[in-house]
Amino acid sequence: MKGVRFLGNCQVEVTDLPDPTPDPDQVLIKITASGICGGEVKAYKREEGMDANPGHEVAGIVEDPNGHAQWQKGDRVGIFTLQGCGYCRWCRMGKNDFCAEVKIPKATHSEYTCSRATAMVKLDDDIDDPLAVLIFGDGMGVPYGASTRAKVGPGDVTCVFGCGPVGLGMCIMQSFLGAHVIAVDVVPKRLELAKKFGAWQTIDAAKTEDMVAALRDMTDGIGPDKCFEAVGCQETLDIAMEATAPEGLIVQVGHGKQTLDPQKLISKRNLTIFGNWIYHPGEYTKLLDMQRNGLHAEKLITSTYHFTEAPAAYKAAAEGSDAKIILTYEEKT
Repeated sequence: MKGVRFLGNCQVEVTDLPDPTPDPDQVLIKITASGICGGEVKAYKREEGMDANPGHEVAGIVEDPNGHAQWQKGDRVGIFTLQGCGYCRWCRMGKNDFCAEVKIPKATHSEYTCSRATAMVKLDDDIDDPLAVLIFGDGMGVPYGASTRAKVGPGDVTCVFGCGPVGLGMCIMQSFLGAHVIAVDVVPKRLELAKKFGAWQTIDAAKTEDMVAALRDMTDGIGPDKCFEAVGCQETLDIAMEATAPEGLIVQVGHGKQTLDPQKLISKRNLTIFGNWIYHPGEYTKLLDMQRNGLHAEKLITSTYHFTEAPAAYKAAAEGSDAKIILTYEEKT
């Protein structure tokens, strides 16, 4: 099959890759859309190359059911990023992401991939393939999980640190839930997108000397009720812990090397902090209901490239001027 391979040092190519062979619990999928995750940009910039690519957000069509009677060749499917076994206690609860045997799809910027048969949903006609990538993957899965676990709702003032694809998705999600969202980043284009996606206020951290003071000035001296750290940086975590209003909440979403001083949560603050990975696959119907009631998650997709244009797509992702970039796989004429 044709697929994307990382060569290292910000170089990728579209080349021949080995055809995937499904395990007994998997089906073979012909890919119709895949999403570039913000985390892939780190791999793109590394010196080391890869045998293929780190893609993991995907939608497609069943090519070979591999003996799984619930699927037929040609079924359009949304595919969960976190794939449990489908049978253990966690999977029966719809919390497949906690399964001890959890897997993720591999090398999804390619013509084919494999998915566990229990980790897919047949798509309705109103959910197109790029939107399915957002709903069943990180794009809106992380914003939904973090925002609903934090019980974001009308009257909340929230602050999103980091306006990459996940942070911008949180701007869409939290404004839909009725919050006043403050978006923080160092890239002006991303702050423009945050405003377009519903942010109430934005802060350019590169031009702000005292972030804590700026956040308090916007909130009558109190600070945001709930802060979401989507960078994975020690500095932004420290700012969030200092700026959050007393009895407020900090949600750690970004991945990075960070340390936490619990004493910062205590003195005159009574703060709460928790982490959030993605969302529980069993919650996807609630996210679909939001979409059908005006969420407009599709706004997060700001660029679409054919997968053969992967070098240009990754260059754009690394420049940080887009929200979510989707690769498509229709045959060129």
